[in-house]
Amino acid sequence: MRIPSSRLKLAAIVACALLVAGAAVLLARHRHAPASGKRAGVGSPSASVTSSAPASPTAAPTTASPSAATSGPATPSPRPASPPPKTATPGLALVDGPYGFQVPRGWAFAPLASASSDSQAARWTDPASGARIDYLVVSTAAIYSVDHTVNLASIEAALPCKQLPPTSYTYLPGKGPRYSCAPMSGLNVNGLVLIKPYPQGFRLLQLQMPAAQDAVVAQILAGFH
Repeated sequence: MRIPSSRLKLAAIVACALLVAGAAVLLARHRHAPASGKRAGVGSPSASVTSSAPASPTAAPTTASPSAATSGPATPSPRPASPPPKTATPGLALVDGPYGFQVPRGWAFAPLASASSDSQAARWTDPASGARIDYLVVSTAAIYSVDHTVNLASIEAALPCKQLPPTSYTYLPGKGPRYSCAPMSGLNVNGLVLIKPYPQGFRLLQLQMPAAQDAVVAQILAGFH
């Protein structure tokens, strides 16, 4: 059977149109397809990890230490307290005296001199007040009993208190009586008797000073030897 020429022409035209359309599609795909190098660079795993990696620790900003943030000079460390003076009373310094005890610096001094046939006396006085220190050396055997032991009652009767008996009277082993008299002229009166071996007698130290200087009095009497 013979195909008419008109149908053959139509089939040829359709075939040509299909070829042209296919070629256009392939050309368009080729133009819009990204280069293989660009596709590998964008979205590659290595690039993603690198961009999201945290900064190096050395590149992090340094936080100032508390000492660097503090302004002003450093506070100096406290110095150890200086040793206390010899006396607890301001303005009253003690120095070693010539008779075995300390005395206030600057006080008027009357050296040891005979007061009777068996006694000698010395005295210190404060030029600014009525305070005074009396020192007495008595060489008598009247303070001893027949057996040469000390008779404390005889010593008590010989104390230079304005009023007897003393307000306190305590024997200190190895030394002798520590005593207090009634206050005189508003000043406290305290003393200590050092007993010598028979028949030498005793040495007496009596202080008449303000109550504010009781610590000084105690220090002087404690060092009496």
